[in-house]
Order: sequence, then structure tokens, then C-alpha cells
Amino acid sequence: MGLHGHGLRDRQIRGPLEITAASTTSVIACRRYLCVGCGAVLTVVPRGIEPRRHYGRAAICLALALWALGGQPTTEVRARVGAWPSREATSWRALRRWAAAIASGTWSWCTSAAGLSPRAAAARAAQIAAGRAPTLTVGPVWELSFAGGAALV
Repeated sequence: MGLHGHGLRDRQIRGPLEITAASTTSVIACRRYLCVGCGAVLTVVPRGIEPRRHYGRAAICLALALWALGGQPTTEVRARVGAWPSREATSWRALRRWAAAIASGTWSWCTSAAGLSPRAAAARAAQIAAGRAPTLTVGPVWELSFAGGAALV
């Protein structure tokens, strides 16, 4: 292997850190490596960080479960999971973008939801995350989805 340390990069992670906690924005330091063979730079992040997304995987799974399985309107989901609550908002575009990305099959951990409608794909992804929750986790499906989203690789 020809990887060498290439410094650190700060990364923001939005969403609640615990199922009962309020949503926050936290900053973590991610390790970077340089491949001496090809010159590519790799960034290593902790489990539960979704690539190219501001929100953590647990927060995304919680939002999808509340919206698609719990039937809550997007405004309530945004108030619960969103890092910046807004009184004027009538929708939450990020939630619909996540559902569309899952329906298109671009997220590797829920490829079985590809080809479904965005809301059905969101429900399927939330169910997959709930199925990956640790065995001692009990509660509503959105709590299981949050716990499973944190455990997904």
C-alpha cells in the first residue's frame, strides 16, 4: 500500500446525536490520505456519515421514517430533524432529494429501493435501517431506523 497521511479536514454533521436530543450541527476532524501511486486523496470518516450529505445517516433515516412510515408532514419532520428550524418553511427539499436519490439507486446501502416511487423508496430505506438496529433496541419504527442508520456501514 502506498498511502501516506495527508492531514485533517473538518466536516460538519447535522441532525440529532441521540433520538431524544435536539438537532445540532457538530464538527468532526476526518483523516486524509494520499496515494503515492496515483495521487488520489482519500478521506476516512466515522461510521454513520453519509457521503456528499450534510446530515448524518442516522438523521436521514429518522427523517425518512417519520415522513414515509410515520406519515408526518415535511414541516414537522424538518422541525424534528432539521438543523435550522424555519417557521416560514412549507416543505423540506432535502427530504425529497434524499428520497429521490434512494429511488434512483445511488445509495449503496439501499439498492433494493431502486425503481420505486420516492416515498415508497424512502419507506423501504427506513425499513432497511430499522432492520439493522442493534438487537436490544425497542421502540417505534423511526427509533429503530435512527439506531440502524447509525450502525449502517
